[in-house]
Amino acid sequence: MKICLVGYGISNKDLLNKIKNSKDEIFVSQNRDFSKEEKIFFEANNIKYEIEHGDLLKKCDLAIVSPGISPQSDAAKIIFDYNINYTTEVEYSWQLIKKVNKESIFIAITGTDGKSTTTSLIGHILKHYEPLTFVGGNLGIPLINAQDDLQNYVVEVSSFQIFWSKIFSPEISVLINLAPDHLNWHHDLKDYYSTKEKLLRRSVDNGGIAIVNEDAKNNLTIHEHKNENSLLFFSKDMFDGKYVTYKNKNVKIDNDIFMLDILKEDLIAAVVTSLNLGIPENLISEAVSSFKPLKYRLEFVDEINKIKFYNDSKATNAHSAYNAYKSFRGKKYIAILGGIPKNEDLSSLLNELDQYAKAVFVFGKMRDELIKYSLDDKFIFYDNLEDVFLHLPEFWEPNDNIVFSPAGASFDLYNNFEERGKHFEFLVNKLRKLYYESF
Repeated sequence: MKICLVGYGISNKDLLNKIKNSKDEIFVSQNRDFSKEEKIFFEANNIKYEIEHGDLLKKCDLAIVSPGISPQSDAAKIIFDYNINYTTEVEYSWQLIKKVNKESIFIAITGTDGKSTTTSLIGHILKHYEPLTFVGGNLGIPLINAQDDLQNYVVEVSSFQIFWSKIFSPEISVLINLAPDHLNWHHDLKDYYSTKEKLLRRSVDNGGIAIVNEDAKNNLTIHEHKNENSLLFFSKDMFDGKYVTYKNKNVKIDNDIFMLDILKEDLIAAVVTSLNLGIPENLISEAVSSFKPLKYRLEFVDEINKIKFYNDSKATNAHSAYNAYKSFRGKKYIAILGGIPKNEDLSSLLNELDQYAKAVFVFGKMRDELIKYSLDDKFIFYDNLEDVFLHLPEFWEPNDNIVFSPAGASFDLYNNFEERGKHFEFLVNKLRKLYYESF
């Protein structure tokens, strides 16, 4: 078989390492040049490559498409015009594992926001109960790196990965929430929502279950499914601040991070999923109590002179940022927005900030979007994050919170949200050093 890896990001790089010695003929195709090291690797392993999608892609039997490849891209046009069979790394890896480990349980988590936290929390709970558990997928560890003899596989799945897969049907699919996002990739909002729903339907249609946020019902049609045992719903009402209650089962929550409004959906989705996997309430409670949030997800960074800094660089859309800032209602805070907007209506976010924030600093490409709105003097514009930090001391007071939840993609000034988050950390540490050196 002739297999073409379309795009050469993290998942396809790891996949190539696994299959480069197979009997299949492997190609790599992308619309940009490869590094010197990558070319040396290809030549050493007898792998053909092209720096513009063309004959190698056109002549393949199977295209394994990187999630970032848009349906409107040159590569997608070739795949559709030439009727090339396609898949994506997560589906290909799932098939490899299922061939040798039919009893394995796959839990796939998707949604607009909170995917990585929910995936990590479910994985943390499962590992507490059953160590033979893989946790990865879109959050950074491609499924192809997993051992094929484990009991559980907890996988974060993006709408891009769902779009480029055809049959991936985990035993449990979890939809945390739905809100406008990736409208610069999907054809429109309907396409984005229906793509998410495909994952749920595959699970339900193949004997599994779908666990869905009640608030997403109006944007889906799957709630019309007749089998009530395969379609389960959760809501924020299940958490009263001390217990998550589901079907007469009570799971005590003793971890202050879940008092933040933005993390409540993640918590409830994880608890409901764990209960449906048969994990006892007391073990879920123990695991939740020791869970620590992921980097750059509303992460507490430091406190300097009674001013607290929070890093939510992962918030790359308005819905995520809105929920982050909503968690600080009733507290004094200064907001920081930045990055590239995603063709979203920012009205709800801006109204939230206008009502509750002391000041809102805006930098990067986000400035170009916000000038379309009627804003008051509370919104202050700078070129970059360094300039923001330069002027922050003019506005803050003791007991303030500095909340960095950008609401835009990072690619205007950074390679990714991690680099942006590290830069925020660096600037906070620089502030700490300057503050203590001055006393």
